[in-house]
Amino acid sequence: MVINSGSEKFTLYQDMDGTTYDIELPLTSNVNPFKLRDELHLPSYIDLNYYPMEWGVVALYAAISAPKLHELYPNVFYKRVSKEPIPALFFGGAAVKVHCQSANGTGPLARGIKDTDFIVPKKQGIDFYRLLLNMDRTFGTKYKSFATKNDKRFNAWRYGERYRLTTINGITSSGKPTITVLDLFCDNIDLRHKVQIKEGFEGFKDNLYTIGLEHMILTKTQLITDLPKESVDEIRSQGQEYRILSYPFYQHDRIIIGMEEKDIKDICAIFLDHPIGESKEEINTQKIRKVLDKDKKFALTVSLNLKNIVERESLLKRWLNSGQIEVIIDRIQTLLEHIPCVDKKWDKPWWNTAVETPIME
Repeated sequence: MVINSGSEKFTLYQDMDGTTYDIELPLTSNVNPFKLRDELHLPSYIDLNYYPMEWGVVALYAAISAPKLHELYPNVFYKRVSKEPIPALFFGGAAVKVHCQSANGTGPLARGIKDTDFIVPKKQGIDFYRLLLNMDRTFGTKYKSFATKNDKRFNAWRYGERYRLTTINGITSSGKPTITVLDLFCDNIDLRHKVQIKEGFEGFKDNLYTIGLEHMILTKTQLITDLPKESVDEIRSQGQEYRILSYPFYQHDRIIIGMEEKDIKDICAIFLDHPIGESKEEINTQKIRKVLDKDKKFALTVSLNLKNIVERESLLKRWLNSGQIEVIIDRIQTLLEHIPCVDKKWDKPWWNTAVETPIME
């Protein structure tokens, strides 16, 4: 590390060919995230002292301001970034923090998130990707992102569907940045099952710049995989027995594994903070049923994961009181009544296996 004129040169990452991605400390910021949050009419309970959410709000503001950034920052953007605002939508843990007060700050279901997940329309994917790579030149080095050799290879392979970049995701107490790899999805969230988001881009402001409560539930409950039955002892030793799903029709030498604790927490936050209904900030069961009616395999995965939460009251007691648990279970059971019944029985994976399998930790 070289100290020069009161600043420190800090290496964020060294690539396989020796290329380094450096930044000067202390990090800079020339925007007020709290002001941007208010301009975007986002809830004041969103904890912007938590860095990933601060970064996410600044990125969201940049996306919405895309048509005028070349006028505001002519030294950075020599031409218009996009003719229209880019409807970048939060999903994952960041979307939960936007909609759920209980997932922020000292809320009972607050948790750390590794990064801020975004999905954008395919036709604007490359524009948003390039915009993120210029965040530091626009708003300060605190918001720096860059593309490594691996990122560029991934982007060439998945061009138009997904983009990958490396970004700052936290700052230590000594002012040193930490980094993570961020995936940017386009049009669909295609993991164990495909969740199509195209309709969500139309009403992005009504959904607080997220994919919406219903799609949030679907993307969380699509997580499923299987393991050899002899893995049970190891799973128990890791305290993750709660992830074993009950499905007696599956091949007997394997077990089915469902959502992680972080995803269960997020689902609980959604159901704790939002009633079932058809109004804004309510969980619309018909919207979920409409998706699952078209995909019975997806319906089975969703129902197994939701039923598992209902049956794991002891897990929920780690974070919630009995009244909160009762509200969550009651609302989940109401949704389960609207999910189509799946009569077909599978003894082999009915989900997409050609994706990276999460490691049991």
